[in-house]
Amino acid sequence: MKKRYLVIALIVLSCCSVFIGAKNVSPLDLFHLTEDQAHILLVSRLPRLISIIIAGVSMSVIGLIMQQLSRNKFVSPTTAGTEDSARFGILVAMIMFTTASPL
Repeated sequence: MKKRYLVIALIVLSCCSVFIGAKNVSPLDLFHLTEDQAHILLVSRLPRLISIIIAGVSMSVIGLIMQQLSRNKFVSPTTAGTEDSARFGILVAMIMFTTASPL
């Protein structure tokens, strides 16, 4: 029963996230998008939403794997250093591959 509410909250907050940004795009604009608004949604906001969801899911899976391996319910990716390792990997990639595109 609780999972149903979490899925509903995910969908509602995801829809809100698509319309929040520096450029104003309202939900009513979806019916008659200009080329600029369609470009903003398809190039900026939807990839941002998808990457946030993938990052959240992967961190939860990592936490579950760490809890199962260590048989400790209090282990999380933050206490085991997984987030710090991911940040370090991003920093190294940004330093070594300065001309690479964000994708």
